[in-house]
Amino acid sequence: MKFTFAASIVALLSTIRATAAQCSPDPLEYIEEIGMKVEKVGSIPNPNTDAFSYNLAVSDTHQKSGKLFFLNQMLGQIYSYDNATVKKIWDMEENEIPSGLDLNFYGPPGQTFKVHQIVEGENADEIVVVFTSTTLPTGWSEPDAPLPAPGAYPGYVCKFPKTTFVRDIYRMGVLPDCVSNYGGFPCYTIYNVFYKFHIDESGQLANNPTPFFVIENQMVPGHLGGGALALEGGKILWSVGDCTIFGFDGNYAPQSDDQTCGKILLIDSTEVGSFEIAAKGVRNSQQMSVIEGQMEVGVTTTRKLKKKKGIKGKKKGGQTSTHPPTGQTSTNPPTGQTSTNPHTLVFMDIGGVTAEEVNAVSMEDILDTSTIENFGWGRNQIDGKTREGTFYIAPGYGGVLGDQPACEKRIFSPEEGYIHPWIQFGRTPQDFYYGIISFVISDESFDKLSLVWTEFNTGNVLGTTESYSSDGPSKGYKINLYDADMTPLPMGFNDLVKEELGEVGYFRGDPRLFHYPDGTAGVFIERTGVFYKLTEIEI
Repeated sequence: MKFTFAASIVALLSTIRATAAQCSPDPLEYIEEIGMKVEKVGSIPNPNTDAFSYNLAVSDTHQKSGKLFFLNQMLGQIYSYDNATVKKIWDMEENEIPSGLDLNFYGPPGQTFKVHQIVEGENADEIVVVFTSTTLPTGWSEPDAPLPAPGAYPGYVCKFPKTTFVRDIYRMGVLPDCVSNYGGFPCYTIYNVFYKFHIDESGQLANNPTPFFVIENQMVPGHLGGGALALEGGKILWSVGDCTIFGFDGNYAPQSDDQTCGKILLIDSTEVGSFEIAAKGVRNSQQMSVIEGQMEVGVTTTRKLKKKKGIKGKKKGGQTSTHPPTGQTSTNPPTGQTSTNPHTLVFMDIGGVTAEEVNAVSMEDILDTSTIENFGWGRNQIDGKTREGTFYIAPGYGGVLGDQPACEKRIFSPEEGYIHPWIQFGRTPQDFYYGIISFVISDESFDKLSLVWTEFNTGNVLGTTESYSSDGPSKGYKINLYDADMTPLPMGFNDLVKEELGEVGYFRGDPRLFHYPDGTAGVFIERTGVFYKLTEIEI
């Protein structure tokens, strides 16, 4: 059978459109009956408010102390918020730096984590601080969780005709000039160092903290993780990141059980250097939470969530794990089989160019390290495939923004051995999404919304009314945002940047969602240092 040239072009275009449709999540529309109100609460100082000049975060896992903690990660500062008062409690320029650490390094602002994260301690006057250092702490001659062996994983950066071979994607050296935005940047080895700090009577961090764990990573314009969660008994879940530059598919290390890049680690703070691998195939998670509610493996349901003040999970073999996020909420569907553990770990994962994710897994499964839960990122040694959301991903060229690693094919049904996301979303001609930045689940602040998340570039607030289901990702929506006077904010959270800074031309603010100690939802705008409370409203 023969076709005319015009008919062939039409057929080709139809094929391209069909392939594109198969290789991207469904576009998100606004939900008509639900809106979100945002009200200003307070702020922390931020001297760097130009676009892309800052790196701040909020830690919301501190129900024991009843405080919020904010971090200026780039400048090495920690602030507490308690009883409507903001207080600086540690500053690398003013306080004693732990022995052996060198925090005097510089990278791209978004990857400079001199204070990387804070995790709740075992009691109200203790917190765990994770520093990033170019040197090992006193007492360590090598990291507890090292990078892959030198030269084990090569790759290629930049597309033809500038494609360049890199002998070691975990020790990349000076990046070739063809790398998007970062050509000429010198990559180097860094260490995430975990310390237990005592909080003194004045609320400051006391000197002489106790180190207990060291992870080796790479200072690179890429994926350094940092999602963390405190559990009972001194256990900590920590997302390492995939340790390399954007554009790659992670290579084989995230799927290899003897490597720590691309993993969630279960660290034991009571025993120096002790950890297990709890999950693999995780690209760049920067936030975790735990909710009360059994994992559902039947049909998707829409259900009002329930919260419980206190989370207690039991590991197989009788070991107990507890994390009490007062006021957080539940995905507890009425149908389908369930786990015996009534609690669920939820975490976000920044995608490549195809799918941004929020994932969910039962705490029983994540704490049973005899089986490592698999979320798909990295090239699997058995079938040779990399997964991102519900898609197969090509190997990719490192250092290329926008289309690497490219999508190959949609996965139309759940695969045995892999956990698909609770929600996923991606880029569309209407929405220039860059990546997921945060999520929150709050029965105190939300009525119909079971999960809410935000996006870096647009300032959109997004959500779903559905519980997790093994049938496939839940349907997501855009949510209209309003200020305290019910004035619409058409640029979403980016309008809050304009409100604080004026006509600066570009208003991306990096909105990070979190929980206040009473369980209500908040948002912290990195660029301005201002934090707000959120409330679901009917419209």
